[in-house]
Amino acid sequence: MWFDAFESVRLSGLGWVQLLRAMVLQPSSRAVLPRSMSCVRCRDPLSAVRNQTRFGHTAALECRQGHGQLQTFTLLLAERGLLRQVLPSDRSALAQERRALQCLQCGAGSHTPEATQCAYCQSPLLMVDVPRLASALLVRHGDALQLPPGANPLAMACRGCGHPLDPTAQARCPRCDHAVVWSDWLSVRPLLDAVEPLLRAQQPRQAKPWGTRLQAQQGDHRATQLHRWLRHANLVSAQDEGAQRDLRDSLLDWRSWLRLAVLGVALWVFFR
Repeated sequence: MWFDAFESVRLSGLGWVQLLRAMVLQPSSRAVLPRSMSCVRCRDPLSAVRNQTRFGHTAALECRQGHGQLQTFTLLLAERGLLRQVLPSDRSALAQERRALQCLQCGAGSHTPEATQCAYCQSPLLMVDVPRLASALLVRHGDALQLPPGANPLAMACRGCGHPLDPTAQARCPRCDHAVVWSDWLSVRPLLDAVEPLLRAQQPRQAKPWGTRLQAQQGDHRATQLHRWLRHANLVSAQDEGAQRDLRDSLLDWRSWLRLAVLGVALWVFFR
């Protein structure tokens, strides 16, 4: 997955839903990444980087010119803290459901119950952190999505006893204590189907009306950044702040012109 500079941090809930759908529909591939890969913008070789996030270490292939970076699916989700380690309760739940432990990196599924690394790509075996993923998806226009009162539209059935679970808060069934285990991408699809209509029904955030102070500053040259800079450089008289003199009269002062000339000469010498 290629991201331009700062593109991944701008993803909202609906953007994550569309991205995860593309990841789910992507056919499993056991191909190994080539040793040398190029930037999609400038074609320069990508360099391997190791970053530290609040969720732990992560890796990526980064453009030296700052055009973007390349990450695998699992590294992208791990960087956001959406994956977790496999617990003993997860292995027991998979055994009860008669499901194999799969690798989220390459899709290989022939692993022993005690395996900690993929037998094919040697990547660590991880699980989708269901409550954290569900909470990350329920964000629209920068605000947390408020679910409608009454029945939870995101409720899913426990694979152990069928009891309804809240994916945003429950990682285990409160009735049978069966763990919610998502070790493959297909398990994410029901959550995406439930979250997407809620996000699309959310109305855009209304722009805040202008306050009385901003309305009063409209058309006033003293509220501009240029005037603040001139005031800071002592090129505008302090009396102008009290509406005693306007900007034109202040700049006609010979002392202001002298300061401007000295500043211009200094800039000319510096850039030359």
